[in-house]
Amino acid sequence: MTAKTLAAATIIAIAAYTSPRAERAPHVAAQALTTGQRHHYTIGGRVRPLLFWIGKEDVGDAIVAIKREADCASYALLIGSDPERAPRSINRWGYMAENVRGAEATLVGLMTESNEDSVDQAEANLRKAAGNETFNIIRASIAGGEARSVVTSVAAPSTYTFREIDTVLELADQRGVDGKARVVRLPPGGRPGFLSALADVMQEQASVWRSAGKLRPTPPIAYVYHGQVYQLRVTQSRAVASQRIGATTYEHLIASQFQIKQAATNEVTDFSITYGADGPLAGVPIAATYQPRWWIEIQLTLDDTRPGPLPPIETTR
Repeated sequence: MTAKTLAAATIIAIAAYTSPRAERAPHVAAQALTTGQRHHYTIGGRVRPLLFWIGKEDVGDAIVAIKREADCASYALLIGSDPERAPRSINRWGYMAENVRGAEATLVGLMTESNEDSVDQAEANLRKAAGNETFNIIRASIAGGEARSVVTSVAAPSTYTFREIDTVLELADQRGVDGKARVVRLPPGGRPGFLSALADVMQEQASVWRSAGKLRPTPPIAYVYHGQVYQLRVTQSRAVASQRIGATTYEHLIASQFQIKQAATNEVTDFSITYGADGPLAGVPIAATYQPRWWIEIQLTLDDTRPGPLPPIETTR
């Protein structure tokens, strides 16, 4: 599970770290989900077998939870396709949670493996998807300006969906860690994870628009992920007075193009998000688009008329 792959799942997806037992990933999610904002999104996707795109709406769900207080913030995401709705019963899902308190933080990320390079490969993998699936769980703790992360890989039935997130995290706790911890210094002004970095960028853009009535470039934000440093920046933004997205017309939006760059390799990942500029949805994604490979594009659309799946703690903890 690469940082690029997990970030993609965090933004939109169909289809952390030294002491997992002490940090207890579900407790991170619990703090993020008990209060604050909680939003449901539907997932749609398009594939391009040859020259033309073929699309389908409502193939999965995502829940984004946000809580902010004076010196702490929590962010959580549970996202994935629903085999009962997705074409060919595609089952790809991920989970991420970040709990930030002052200069310290704990994080957890989970994702099913997916490395297809074409529609044909994806279909072949679906035909083989019987028995067990490999789940990679990365946990991290950040303290004293240092991020320490460790990964656990567990095998679970391939029929598990995002609704079994609690069960998979329990299996990871029982398994323990697989490898040596990775350690990296947090850059000055850097954020402990992707979710907090993205939230801060959108909040800053919305704040600039409210104070100045227009948008201007904001500095890139660095963050760390499993021993690597990344930069998140806005490459382009525009104000949108009114736009119908899904079944709702929203006022005062910002449409931004984002880019993630890995510091060590300069590899980049591009995606777009439309989010609120003011009011209760300020800095909250309304819609998002991501094209992880040439043959597939994913869309995320806010739909709070449906509750969606319940992330950890709201169900069993």
